[in-house]
Amino acid sequence: MPNECRLRAFLVDDEMHARNELAYLLSLHEDVHVCGQAAGVTEGLAGVSREKPDVVFVDVEMPGLSGLLLAEAFADKPEAPLLVFATAHEEFAARAFDLNALDYVLKPFSQKRIGRCLDKVRTAWKERHSDNRFCPSPTYFKEKLAIDDGGKNVLINAEDILLVQAANNQVRIQTKDKTYAASFSLNELHERLGEESFFRSHRSYLVNLRKVKEIIPWFNGAYNIILEDLPNEEIPVSRQQAGPLKRIFGL
Repeated sequence: MPNECRLRAFLVDDEMHARNELAYLLSLHEDVHVCGQAAGVTEGLAGVSREKPDVVFVDVEMPGLSGLLLAEAFADKPEAPLLVFATAHEEFAARAFDLNALDYVLKPFSQKRIGRCLDKVRTAWKERHSDNRFCPSPTYFKEKLAIDDGGKNVLINAEDILLVQAANNQVRIQTKDKTYAASFSLNELHERLGEESFFRSHRSYLVNLRKVKEIIPWFNGAYNIILEDLPNEEIPVSRQQAGPLKRIFGL
């Protein structure tokens, strides 16, 4: 996705593992780019002024200055970034919304909750900017997918797609018989193909749930998937996606 079509996010949290977890969950959305991180309010103010992000995710309780002070610093500025408080402390919610926070996300983070938060961020950003920088998604027909194959448009049955993979700045669609280069992002393909049929097993993979043959435990709570017609390829399932996958198949 072109940079001009992406939300720029900045993270402020004194806990590195919390920043890394949030950055990973945001990276699952290809229209979001984490443009910077900071471990405290002073560093965060400098980073936000430098990077000019669209949205800032900030913790409340940090050593030294509170994240509420960062919000206060931008409260009266018309071009201030959107603010989301990402914290383990529920009791500061009222004060956060007094400072025009867009959302208040409690730790531990979940992919579903971050997804709902980003829906709010996108809506608020579009309302703020009349030029609508984001690239619109075209209409689609889920049963078939049009692919440019050597200058001609080929219609692929969605049910024949085994796997979609993003690697080396390219998205590849794999069927039993052929691999195609796609002009869509993984997020766009996930929307087109439908979440009820295709599962985001990892930030770089979509798998056809109807083609799953084996689910193999890996390490640290992760899994690998074996698909029908791809018996020699193990598709990774991230630790964050292991739970949703197990619920889908009743494991």
